[in-house]
Amino acid sequence: MIQSINYLRLKRQNLLDGHKAMEYEELFRLMSPVPTLFWATPGEPPVIQYRTDVDDRKLNDHRRSDRTIIKGRFRGGSVGYIFADELPLFMAAYRKDVSLYNSHDLAVLNVLRTEGPMNIEMIKEITGLLSRQISASLQKLQKAFVVFEDQVDSEWDRSWYLLEDEFSHMDLNAFSREAALGEVIKRFVFLNVFAHETMIKSFTRLPNRDIKQALSSLAEEGILLQKEVPGTVGYILADDEDEILSCRGVIPDETYILDLNDYLVRSEELLLKDRFNPGPHKTLHYIMKQGDFIGIVSGRFCFGPNELENVILDVTEKEKKEFRSDIEKAIEKVYPPHETVLRRYSSLMRF
Repeated sequence: MIQSINYLRLKRQNLLDGHKAMEYEELFRLMSPVPTLFWATPGEPPVIQYRTDVDDRKLNDHRRSDRTIIKGRFRGGSVGYIFADELPLFMAAYRKDVSLYNSHDLAVLNVLRTEGPMNIEMIKEITGLLSRQISASLQKLQKAFVVFEDQVDSEWDRSWYLLEDEFSHMDLNAFSREAALGEVIKRFVFLNVFAHETMIKSFTRLPNRDIKQALSSLAEEGILLQKEVPGTVGYILADDEDEILSCRGVIPDETYILDLNDYLVRSEELLLKDRFNPGPHKTLHYIMKQGDFIGIVSGRFCFGPNELENVILDVTEKEKKEFRSDIEKAIEKVYPPHETVLRRYSSLMRF
């Protein structure tokens, strides 16, 4: 069963070599909110690595310029992009209630209400607040879906709007929170094929109570089935049961160096952080081979090519040697050798 789940997971996420099971837009919607790469300069458009043949950096840069996709704060306040027409769904699922506005929040809101859209510098001139005070209020209001940040390009000078004014043509209350959470979790289970509570928590950053309630409702409705996959209790979509049982696909021997914001990494982020220790450095990437996480690339973030310090693996000594060539080739696809060099492999000096 594990083999079938892993195969279908890779298939649905367009990670089977030469097999694109899903059109890019559909995949983007299912993976939403889609972040930028973790190791990217601020203002970059969202990217889904490895899963498309199109230049999605360029595509999504164009899509955000005309607001086909829009930026927001989801997953505990982290930045992501969604299709604008799905704003009511994600607003209902991720909105943070603001029960108390401080004086800075009120000053910022008053300016936007009376003067119209403005950037931070203009708000600063009118209110006399510091940039950091304004930024803190805007982020707070953005998480509550009160204001909207119009990130149409990679420039720093962005305008801020009252969200309800900019999207007055939509029914922003189209979804109840229960219905929105159910849809978000259904999409997550579909792309992962099998998912447990910790995975859903890792990806959504929603309260445990809300996740449990949503899972219970979906199970009662017969949409989800509870299953135990050696030692782990989780859920599959009821509609997937026959496909999982009949699947005979063979996972290709592919190695991926995954960004920290990759969908698969975010799906298991809490578990991965406990499993792999980068030592004195930072985890720059996770290593996946044949659908399983086997290690990390550790190093230092730089404005320019990152410094690659070491590959740390959770495999046998024999496998470390067998996997070395594939792992180094996968790293070179992300970090061309003329830009940066991996210093160590499994704590041994590379050269």
